[in-house]
Amino acid sequence: MKPVEILIYPEYKEVVNRRKWTLITGFPGFGYVGTIATRYIADKLSAVKVGDVITKYMPDFAALEDYGVMTPYELFVVEDEDLMILINNSIPQPPERVAYALRFAEWFSKIGGKAILAGGLNKKFKVSEEDFRWACIHGCGWFFEGPQIEKGLYIVGPLAMFFTAFNLRKIPTLLLFPYTDPSKYDPGAAAVFVREVSKLLGLRISVDDLIQYSKIVAEAEATLEEALKKSREDKGVKPYM
Repeated sequence: MKPVEILIYPEYKEVVNRRKWTLITGFPGFGYVGTIATRYIADKLSAVKVGDVITKYMPDFAALEDYGVMTPYELFVVEDEDLMILINNSIPQPPERVAYALRFAEWFSKIGGKAILAGGLNKKFKVSEEDFRWACIHGCGWFFEGPQIEKGLYIVGPLAMFFTAFNLRKIPTLLLFPYTDPSKYDPGAAAVFVREVSKLLGLRISVDDLIQYSKIVAEAEATLEEALKKSREDKGVKPYM
């Protein structure tokens, strides 16, 4: 077995190889934005799972979902939209991140077209009222009026390796990074990504569910914080009466 293999189910090999695709992918990094957004898009567009990425050190988990078996690294397509979605339910182990990125970029450069990478940007870098930052390489053809990702601002983790690998293969690629709190699960930031990509590609995906989910998460965090605060106060030194 090779360190990284892209395995397309036999019944979908012709579908995958006969056209150019727009790829959307990301990882569970800052705010979990990449994974939340890609899974949401796949769900709302009723994407069909066509294969898996198998790596040497991939996490040993699987689960049953409505579409079949959920695995660490899944490949979906929406044929009517020429859209391919790589959902990373886990972060690859450090020893194989380079191999994963290079192998996938090599494979996609032969059958694909453009790519959109989803990530989260620490909200401490926010300078105005913008919701996200972006960058385009190799003439991706997409443009936003808001600020781009500044020079010297590091992209880290497996998404950085994908960006590097796609650059080496000269794949037209858009980086779209909503602002987020790196330490929190942030469906609100994912909603920003989905909203902008939906407009770019004419997908008409509603983000109402993500926004509602974001409110539920925020309320749960506030409740937990209040409980922790009360617990700390209860454990404080109390005066004798």
